[in-house]
Amino acid sequence: MNPFAHMTTLMARRAALAAALVAATAPAFAQTPEAQQPAPAAQTAPAPAAAPAAPDPKAQDVIKQARAALGGEAALAKVQSLTVTGSSRRTFGEREVTADVTLDVLFPDKYKRTEDVGIQGGPSFTRVSAVNGGEVWDDSTNRGGGGFRFGGPGGPGGPGGQGGQGAQGAQGGRQVTEEDRQRFRQMQERRMKGEFARYALILLLKTDAAVTYGGVAEAPDGKADVLDVKPADAPEMKLFVDQSSHKLLMLTYEGLMPRVAFNRNGQRPTPEEIEKMRNTPPQQVTFEVHFTDYKKVDGVLLPHTITQGTNGTVNEEFTIEKYKLNAPLKPEQFVKKGS
Repeated sequence: MNPFAHMTTLMARRAALAAALVAATAPAFAQTPEAQQPAPAAQTAPAPAAAPAAPDPKAQDVIKQARAALGGEAALAKVQSLTVTGSSRRTFGEREVTADVTLDVLFPDKYKRTEDVGIQGGPSFTRVSAVNGGEVWDDSTNRGGGGFRFGGPGGPGGPGGQGGQGAQGAQGGRQVTEEDRQRFRQMQERRMKGEFARYALILLLKTDAAVTYGGVAEAPDGKADVLDVKPADAPEMKLFVDQSSHKLLMLTYEGLMPRVAFNRNGQRPTPEEIEKMRNTPPQQVTFEVHFTDYKKVDGVLLPHTITQGTNGTVNEEFTIEKYKLNAPLKPEQFVKKGS
């Protein structure tokens, strides 16, 4: 049974916006034969560095209207930090993972996610992940209960998965190389910076990324303006803004589907299962993030339910219980303990 069945219909309707965008804007990206195969140009000297692109006036107009709908420029500009608390549910196959979640944000470049995680029939643990300027770190404390592993690059037991930092996985699989570890660190950095960029955009429409107008998407529920957001060090995003209310409706981005291994009847995954996951490339998918249940908090309209899924199916729901705008956060709170 899908625990998110109540959200699936809404997500499917809004996902139609993304599909409609492809059909609506395809002609705009068509190229003439000459443009598709330009003649090579001789160069006698290195080309000068390109000047920063000028802001897209249409995109800026959509952002201005959306910021007004959220509470106005003045109210949003006052928010320099925030703490968000709530609970999340995620599904991995037949398993459900629940967590108490706290997000701490100190603009412009500090973000921390703290999760107290409980797994049906499995362990519980606390996981803290953070962006502290240019540094990204992750820490977890297992409180017992059995075998559960988030897969690093190549699956559980790989660098980043519990038990995966040694020379070999816990079950004696192939040796973990420094290249594996470096690849995982890069994936972790991109994942966390992407998460920070998405929350800053969803909650307060804050971004220092290039934003361009991507067209109009139309679905039975109405039309949405689409903004293409391209951070320098995080996955690109498409933000859908309702043309009537100017509220944010949906965000999409490309990413790798998480892979998780649970124990079976108290037993760890077999070495064969671990090795198979390591050697199977993770699946690249389009994630759809939806925001609903808007309520005003200190003059700012904020979503209190955020869901995420793929192919019109919800597999994660974050129910927000409380926002604290301009929370008294300090930079040292984003430094990893013991570092």
